[in-house]
Amino acid sequence: MIHGKKVGLCLGSGGARGLAHVGVLQVLEENGIVPDIISGCSAGAIFGSIYAAGTNLYLLEKYLGTVDATTIIDLGIPNQGGFLSGDKIEEVVMTLTHDLSFHETRIPFVCIATDLMTGEMRVFEEGKLHRAVRASMAVPGVFSPALIDGHYYVDGGVIEELPVDVLRARGADVVITSDLGIKRNFFDPEHPSPIDILRRSSDIMQANLTRRQADKGDVIIRPDASFMGLLKINGYEESVEAGRQKATEALPRIRELLGMDAPASEQQEGLPQGGEALPHIRELLGMDAPASEQQEGLPQGGEALA
Repeated sequence: MIHGKKVGLCLGSGGARGLAHVGVLQVLEENGIVPDIISGCSAGAIFGSIYAAGTNLYLLEKYLGTVDATTIIDLGIPNQGGFLSGDKIEEVVMTLTHDLSFHETRIPFVCIATDLMTGEMRVFEEGKLHRAVRASMAVPGVFSPALIDGHYYVDGGVIEELPVDVLRARGADVVITSDLGIKRNFFDPEHPSPIDILRRSSDIMQANLTRRQADKGDVIIRPDASFMGLLKINGYEESVEAGRQKATEALPRIRELLGMDAPASEQQEGLPQGGEALPHIRELLGMDAPASEQQEGLPQGGEALA
C-alpha cells in the first residue's frame, strides 16, 4: 500500500496493442508505484501475469525484439473453434511466468474470460497462470477456445475489456487503468466489404462499452498504439514508448491521489522490488553471464531511468 491506500492496476485487452502495457508498467515501477493487485483481460492478462510473476520489464522488452510470427502463430483446426491453436503463446506465457500458479506471484493477480456455454464472466485467481491467460486471450474465431474444468472459454473482452470492478471488489482504493482504446480502421472506406463494416461496427460498440468501464477507474492511461494489428509484433518499440509517454503524463494525477510528495524510494519502503530476471528469460535470450554484465547500460527493474 502507498500511504494506506490499496492500489489496483487494470490492464485492458487489445491484441498486439497490449505491448503498450509494458511501457506503462515500466514508468509506474520507475516511480515507485507498485500495484497491490493487478487485473487483466486478454493482452492485459498476458502482460499483467508476466509482471506479477516478477519478470524484469527491461529483459521482457529485449525478449520482445526476438519474437516473430513463428514464435506465436500455430495453425489450428477451424472446426475446433479457431484458426490458431494458441499453444505457442501459452508456452511463451508459461516460460515468462516461470510456470507459477496464482498464489505464487509477487503481486496478486486476477484475469477474466468468458464462459461460452453460460455467457458469464469468470474471474480466474487460482491454478496455473498460463492456463487462465490462455482462456482470457482466446479471441473468438482467431484462437480455439480454452477448455478448463469442463468449460470452454474465450476472450474476456467479449464481456468486459477492462476488469475494473474485480479490483474494487478486492479492496482497491485507487484504480489505475491502461485502456488501449479502439483499433485503427485498416480497411478502405471507399470500398468496404460487408465483413469490414461488421468488424468496424463491433469495434466501435466495444470501444464505447470499454470507455464506460474505464470511467470507473480513478486514473485512465490511454496509450495510442492503434497502428498495431491483432498479432503484429513489428513496431513493439513504438508501442512500449506510447505506453511510457501516456503513463508519464498521468503521473501527477496518480501522485496526487496517493499523496506521494516524498521521493519514490521513500514511498515504497518494505515493498517487494520488481525486476528479478527469471532464469528462463535469460535462457531465451542466450544470456549465460549475469544480467548486470549482459545488460550493460540497460536500467534494472525498479530503478528510475535517467
